Amino acid sequence: MKSKNIKLKKKNLLFGIAAALILIPIVLAVTGVIQTDTFYDSSTSEGLTNVQSILFKCNDSNCDSIGSQILNLSSGASNTITFEYPYNPSSTESNRDYYAHYIFAQCYLPKEYVESIWGYGANLNYDYNFNKAASCHSPIDSFSVTNSNYVNEPVVVNVLANLEADAHSAFTNLLLSFVPSGFEDYYSAETKITLEILNSAGNVVHTESQTFEILQDTSQNVQFTWTPSTQGDYTARVKTEITDCQCQSSFEQNSQREFKVWAERPQNACYTIINDLEAVPEFAQEDETVNVNFNKISNYADNSFAKTPVETRVKYEITDSNNNVVFTNNSLLSTNPNSNDTKNIAFSWVPDFGGNFNIKVTGVAENSLCDGKTNPEDTAILGFFVKSAETFAVTFVVSDSETGNLLEGVSVDFGTQSGETNSAGKVVFTSNPGTFDWEVSLNDYETKTGSETISGNATINVALVPIEENNGGNGGSDGGSSTTTHRSTGAMNLNLPSPLPTIQNINYETPQGITPGEKTNWKNVLFWFFIAEMVMVIAILLVMFKRRF
Repeated sequence: MKSKNIKLKKKNLLFGIAAALILIPIVLAVTGVIQTDTFYDSSTSEGLTNVQSILFKCNDSNCDSIGSQILNLSSGASNTITFEYPYNPSSTESNRDYYAHYIFAQCYLPKEYVESIWGYGANLNYDYNFNKAASCHSPIDSFSVTNSNYVNEPVVVNVLANLEADAHSAFTNLLLSFVPSGFEDYYSAETKITLEILNSAGNVVHTESQTFEILQDTSQNVQFTWTPSTQGDYTARVKTEITDCQCQSSFEQNSQREFKVWAERPQNACYTIINDLEAVPEFAQEDETVNVNFNKISNYADNSFAKTPVETRVKYEITDSNNNVVFTNNSLLSTNPNSNDTKNIAFSWVPDFGGNFNIKVTGVAENSLCDGKTNPEDTAILGFFVKSAETFAVTFVVSDSETGNLLEGVSVDFGTQSGETNSAGKVVFTSNPGTFDWEVSLNDYETKTGSETISGNATINVALVPIEENNGGNGGSDGGSSTTTHRSTGAMNLNLPSPLPTIQNINYETPQGITPGEKTNWKNVLFWFFIAEMVMVIAILLVMFKRRF
């Protein structure tokens, strides 16, 4: 009986040794690709904490179809995250696993990557520099002023007027179609939309604001109401302001209507209404055809309020930021299809330089029925920005003139753009070529002003003088201490056409060709596998020997 037990023990021991020899390399080999990501603020080079990293399995190589979530990690108080891609023993170079990798940091533009993985055992290290959009703006179009009681009639005293416009997101070019739930704000631009009604003296008689989170590559319809109490000429202006912390700077966009408020409904008179002026593409570039669209209606109203459609004389005028006319035309438009429905009109324009423009359409009824009758003009104006073929990064660096310390929270106006310096005393604008005025101001410091001609990337250093140290001084009118350097580095993008990094296909290949990152030395790995196995076998044999003897 004892002999049988010894034999069983030997068999069990041999089985254990064989199992150990098989399991050791399997256990050691199933380690997936391990990645360590480190995060920085691109403008200060300081480590960035509280970064969120999310990984999804993709159902195709382009990540057009997103599968299950693999991980959702936060760096917390650290600026690094280490994670492991799932090990797939069937993955090969020609049969890779694809993942959608999203990385988020509050008040910074999100990062997206499509990553392809195969093999195992790699240790990779990446640095990520987070940035803000250099300059943001939200185009407006389709602004209309309508009478709530009578379709396509002028607004009259004590009748509710509806004012409606579409504001477009400052962020465009969404790369991955899928947006992780709960992270929509990173893809949306916080936009303040304000309506102002001005009377003929230029005084604001009504104002109202609404704030929206406008998702990337979408537009937001906004509606206001106003009841005029006095007849006369008015201007209704809608303007957008980007208040999102993901933008280093922004500039205002606006659309407006110039119209008459009638004392009562038109009788024995002609009228014209120009509405929904828009220009596409909304983010236009120099030498790109811009299609301008609007709708119009012109009618003669008799003493019984019966309306007859009449022709419309329109004038088109486009002016640049210096009020120079760059395009003009006029034409006689045929009548609207009936007395209630508008007629859609379009014309095109090709800007040969970039900058801010005003597109103005003025219409008036033209028909013998209107001779000697009340017949006011109606005007729509659209503020429109065109990106130059070549743009440049203009960086302001602001410091204290006495201590040399960099100043945070300084207000900087550059041309039509505005922004504030960060903790490194910097704010970056994206600029078209040209000459622009600037102003730098901060409480308890003298304001500095100047002018800069931009023909390349530029850095403008400004030293602000504390008010208590100045004793009168020159008031900063000479622009203060500032220098400009020009470099021929790549241009930045004003319209934020690429708010996210370009999708990168990161190929993790093992055992060879892992770049960037650190390749595993497979000769060393196999050597240590062998040593580990031998140690275990010797240990097991020693235990056997001890028990037997």
